[in-house]
Amino acid sequence: MRRHNVDALADDTSLPVIVPRSHKVLVPTSSERARRLRKHLIAALRALRTMKLPERSDPPPPTEPVGFVARVAQTACTLCKGWCCKGGGDHAYLDEQTMARVRRDRPELDARAVLMLYIDRVPRDGYEGSCLFHGSQGCTLTRSLRSDVCNSYFCAGLASYLSGDDATSPVVVIAGEGNAMRTSPILAL
Repeated sequence: MRRHNVDALADDTSLPVIVPRSHKVLVPTSSERARRLRKHLIAALRALRTMKLPERSDPPPPTEPVGFVARVAQTACTLCKGWCCKGGGDHAYLDEQTMARVRRDRPELDARAVLMLYIDRVPRDGYEGSCLFHGSQGCTLTRSLRSDVCNSYFCAGLASYLSGDDATSPVVVIAGEGNAMRTSPILAL
């Protein structure tokens, strides 16, 4: 399998996948943000105690893209630099359903250990005005610790590509607009 088709030209045969692009800058993560996360997680873990049948409340995880489609998605998300992460704030969409899933998948951990799983993953430097877990290398949470919102969300351009039936055409990912636009090399099977 070739990583990039160097003979392919960005013409009518390349399918464009257009995604947004974040222009936020890295800044040191404030202790206040980490404190707000801790408070939010404690509330979610407490809500979990009163939840009826928490082991049944979590839907199955969404199917992740695989193969060439996964490569296109990874390229798009890398070029985007976390534009969609801005809504995560200091809560990262973590709720009692996420806590129920994490507790179910890691029964050896008590509530304090689950809390520390998240606190320990807060990056020293994160993107200003973005999700608390949005660090220099992307999300510092593994998919198993992310909220269902984060695991299932795709921006409009990427969602359109993923729902299409043309997963074999060469693709060029275009992120941003104007002078801030970045493009990928042509991706091909």
